[in-house]
Amino acid sequence: MKFDCSKADLVHALSIVSRGVARKTTMPILEGILMEATDQKIILTSTNLEISVKTTLPAHIEQDGAIIMQSNFLSDLVRRLSGEDIYFESTGKDTLKMTCQLSNYTIKGMSPEDFPAFPEIIDDFTFSIQAETLYDLIRGTLYSVATKENIPVLTGLKLELEDDQITVVALDGYRLALRRGKLSKAINQPVSVIVPGKSMTELEKMLSGVDDEIQVNLSKSQIFFTIGDTQFTSRLLEGEFINYQHIIPKETNTEITLSRKELFDSTERAALLAREGKNNLIKLDIGIDELTLTSNADIGEVHEVIPIHKTGDDLRIAFNSKFIIDALRAISDDDITIRLTNPVGPALIVGDDESFLTLILPVRVSDDM
Repeated sequence: MKFDCSKADLVHALSIVSRGVARKTTMPILEGILMEATDQKIILTSTNLEISVKTTLPAHIEQDGAIIMQSNFLSDLVRRLSGEDIYFESTGKDTLKMTCQLSNYTIKGMSPEDFPAFPEIIDDFTFSIQAETLYDLIRGTLYSVATKENIPVLTGLKLELEDDQITVVALDGYRLALRRGKLSKAINQPVSVIVPGKSMTELEKMLSGVDDEIQVNLSKSQIFFTIGDTQFTSRLLEGEFINYQHIIPKETNTEITLSRKELFDSTERAALLAREGKNNLIKLDIGIDELTLTSNADIGEVHEVIPIHKTGDDLRIAFNSKFIIDALRAISDDDITIRLTNPVGPALIVGDDESFLTLILPVRVSDDM
């Protein structure tokens, strides 16, 4: 194995492929990155057995070969090397010499023979979507994914596709987030899958700043994303997702429209005090043309007023401040609409075009709080 490549290209490729490396495992091989030199390119592969990542970079190959290198050490070392090009050469069984300007390192790796094979891409079902759209869909729903695994399907994002529409839904038992987007072109038949939230967290990081079109392939147990020279695959979750349509209220007794930023800023300030209490609790008093936001704890209390446009009844309702902040952080619209039924019914927050909505359950409070 003998080759050289650009340091900048290698640093970028390692930052991508490291997303699939196992962090806590009893299998040391999964803490490594498979490095293959062949056909004038380097192929880097990682897996934690739930997700797998493969990417390539150009290189000058003098001798083909493969080796597994410890991920964290390799990434940290390459990033700190000076010089524009790095030279690699095998010096013995599973040993690699790295040279960059006047720096020389000889590093012990692992045999590639036992590294898990990268899943084979299957064309059971294929669609395309812009990277920016997919990024927004994931970012706008991930915060509502369940972290407890007592209902496994709720630890994932549900993807529903029909015609040229894609809907992504997350539900954790206290809140629901839904975002809709457009596919690059219409599909022939509807389909839905559930992708683990942990997988989508890593994919979201990989999509940040990417403006390419993404090709997505589905099989019965896997989903594959092709992003330029990178392939990202995840297993799918099995089971029936909760019928979220039945959870979304159809009736509204109170509806308010207000500035997203004003509510976000006020809630963040109130949350500083709310977190000193027992439940991160904030209370909203909805009047004719203003919303009064209050919170109290042993160290003090907060009182903020936000102008609103209201139709329907006055209302007093309370929420976990974190749930409000998470929802508003995922919205980019200047104004939002909040629809409510009663003090113990869920709040529905929607954006300008209703391509985004989130549902939050309130906290029951006594009248004197």
